[in-house]
Amino acid sequence: LLLLLLLLLLLLRTRQASRLRRTARRTAAATPAALVQNLSTMEAKGQVTISFDDENRIRVLDPEKSKHTEELSSESQSFVAKTEEFNGLAQRILGVLEVQSAQIEQQKLLAIGTRNSCDSEEENRRRQVHALQVQIKERRAELDRYAEQYQSLQRLEAEQMALLEKLSNNEAK
Repeated sequence: LLLLLLLLLLLLRTRQASRLRRTARRTAAATPAALVQNLSTMEAKGQVTISFDDENRIRVLDPEKSKHTEELSSESQSFVAKTEEFNGLAQRILGVLEVQSAQIEQQKLLAIGTRNSCDSEEENRRRQVHALQVQIKERRAELDRYAEQYQSLQRLEAEQMALLEKLSNNEAK
C-alpha cells in the first residue's frame, strides 16, 4: 500500500514537473513581467499555487502538499534503508545456509562412503565364509579318503598278518 502511494505521488510530481517545464520553456524568453503574469494566470486557473515557506523561499506547491511530500520522501528513504537492511540480512542468512549445505553435503558423502564400505565388508565376509566352507568340504573329502585308505591299509595289514601267521604255522609243522 505504501509503495502504491509512493508510485502515485511520483506520478503526480512527474506530471506537475512536466507542466512546469513546458511552462518554463514557453516563458524562457519572456520578460519577468510576462513570467509573473503567466504564473498569475496559472494560479488563477488552479494549476499552480505560489507560496512562501518558513525560510521565505518561493514554493510552487502549497505548504500542506509540500510537507506531505517531504514526509513521504523521508518514509520512502526509511523504507529503502529497511529494505537494504533486510537484503543484507537475507544475504547473510543465505551465506550461512550455503555453508551449512556444504557441510551437510560433505557429511552425506561421508555417510554414503561408510555405507558402501559396510556393504563391501559384508560381501567380503560372505565370500570368506563361502571360501572357508569350500575348504572345509575339501578337507572333509580328503579326510574321508584318508580314513578309507587307512581302513584299507588296516585290512591289508590284517590279511598280511594272517598270511604270515598261517605261513609261520605251516613252517612250524
